[in-house]
Order: sequence, then structure tokens, then C-alpha cells
Amino acid sequence: MAKQENKIKLINQKNEARKICKTILEFGVSDDQKIEIMFNLSLSLESNENMKEIVNFLKKFNTNFNTDENSNNIDTDNKNKILLE
Repeated sequence: MAKQENKIKLINQKNEARKICKTILEFGVSDDQKIEIMFNLSLSLESNENMKEIVNFLKKFNTNFNTDENSNNIDTDNKNKILLE
């Protein structure tokens, strides 16, 4: 009986996830935005191993900004920074 309840719970969770995806797609997001959404969601996974694998996969599709050598340093002149809200 518990196995059946778990199956129903999983089906409901998957259905809810599909509804969330449908809502996101109704916004008219671009492919780049879809990848960014997947990337950000993957960062919130509880499984560190799964998170790393998905993030590493998605990194090759992500557009990187401020990729110069010193991008990890604080830029005091703020000339070439792109700020996102």
C-alpha cells in the first residue's frame, strides 16, 4: 500500500513540475534563458554530486561575462562590468 502511495506522490510531483515548466514557457523565454533557468535550478539541488554533474554540463552552453584574467578580482574602475538585476 505504501508503495502505491509513493507512486501517486511521485506522479503528482512530476505533474506539478510540468505545470511549472509550462508557466515558464508561457513567458516566452529564449533558449539562453532556458539554459540559465536550468543552471540556476541545478545549483539548488540537494545532491552535491548531481549538482556538479549538471552544472558542468550546462556550463558549455552558458554565456560568460567578464571572462578576462582578473575577473575574480574587485574591479575598482567599473569600466567593463555588466550588472544584472
